[in-house]
Amino acid sequence: MSHNNHNAHDNINDHEDPDGWATWAIGIGGSFLMIATVLIAAGIYYRSLMTESEVKNINIVFEQRNMINEAQQAALEESAHWERRHDPKTGEQHDRLVIPINEAMNIVAGNTK
Repeated sequence: MSHNNHNAHDNINDHEDPDGWATWAIGIGGSFLMIATVLIAAGIYYRSLMTESEVKNINIVFEQRNMINEAQQAALEESAHWERRHDPKTGEQHDRLVIPINEAMNIVAGNTK
């Protein structure tokens, strides 16, 4: 470090290096403080991420999906009809609920009338 020559009464030994232990203590303390700050920030971030994920995955309201399913079920039941078939081998009669496949596909695809 250069000294001003106009101040002749300054002593060269006035500008000593700081104590080595103090420098180490400040460096180590600053490192711990930085690591603690990063860990706390990461903890806050991941906590909020998990909370948001929990809210999105668990607390979903299925009202619209249930309304669509109920409307499709009602449309399928409306267009369905019962058929009675006779089995010639056993002689029994079977009742079946039948719906044409084209109507069922249109209802499920959302192309209802």
